[in-house]
Amino acid sequence: MRRTRASTLAMVVGLASVMPPMLVGEAVAYIDPGTTGLLSQILYVLFYGALGVFFYFLRYIRQYMAKAKQFLLKLLSRHS
Repeated sequence: MRRTRASTLAMVVGLASVMPPMLVGEAVAYIDPGTTGLLSQILYVLFYGALGVFFYFLRYIRQYMAKAKQFLLKLLSRHS
């Protein structure tokens, strides 16, 4: 297949139109100011939800620790 001047010119123009966007050195992004408000509301709910779950299970953790302490005291007092 033999190339003509027109096809070579079309190829050069095509490459010239594609290359400049690829050579951009720095990309700049825009963050909407309302985004931080939305993110803070989501994180606020997640944080206090996790805190509530922790305090709910803290009661059971304390009960478990008290029973474990009693068990260890009984176990150690038998062997002394």
